[in-house]
Amino acid sequence: MQDCPSTRKHVTLGGNAVRRITKAVFGGLAGCALVLGGTQAASGALAAKYWFRDALTDLLTTDGPFDSAKAKITIAEKTDGRTTFRIHVRGIDPSMAGTTLGSHVHVGKCVKGDFGDPNAEVPAIPGGQAGSHYNHDTATGHMPARIGPDTEVWFTLVPDEDGVAHDETTVPFVPVDPDGAMSVVIHQLPTDPATGKAGDRQACFPLSVPQWIPAPATQ
Repeated sequence: MQDCPSTRKHVTLGGNAVRRITKAVFGGLAGCALVLGGTQAASGALAAKYWFRDALTDLLTTDGPFDSAKAKITIAEKTDGRTTFRIHVRGIDPSMAGTTLGSHVHVGKCVKGDFGDPNAEVPAIPGGQAGSHYNHDTATGHMPARIGPDTEVWFTLVPDEDGVAHDETTVPFVPVDPDGAMSVVIHQLPTDPATGKAGDRQACFPLSVPQWIPAPATQ
């Protein structure tokens, strides 16, 4: 792995020295990881932190509110198995001020130009390559899978008059994913708490977290 550009720093956090050690690049995405070494004495201490910053990928073929938007996402894993996600979006069209938008972590890639194929026998939806919501029950084989903020990663974004929206959520798990290539999708409607649905997909943001790829099963 390469160090983050321009600096190599040691930071003391909870009595442990940490160093910025990772630069991940995926589809124009710049991401870094902050990983703690040594043994954490306190339950719930920070185990690892990842941050991503880039322009949002517009999933609409016409002009939309996220054409010029950028996002920053931080993911903090704790030693007690919880994960905190923070999202900050700016550059949203001011016409969206006060509108509640559901946003979720999805299992597939955020692909630029993924507008679906309207001529297909079963038309693909824009942003379809991002796949379905990440669901920890499904990912770990606990069926039937529950739908909700305890098994999925949900955000509620409400842009202000300056085109800024942010949210934070903590889930009781660390995600696992076969290839570590995931995405955050912003939808057009609020999230339905019963189904997790939030309308059409407007924009997405790529995440590359190879640390979430499960270790091969031992014989």
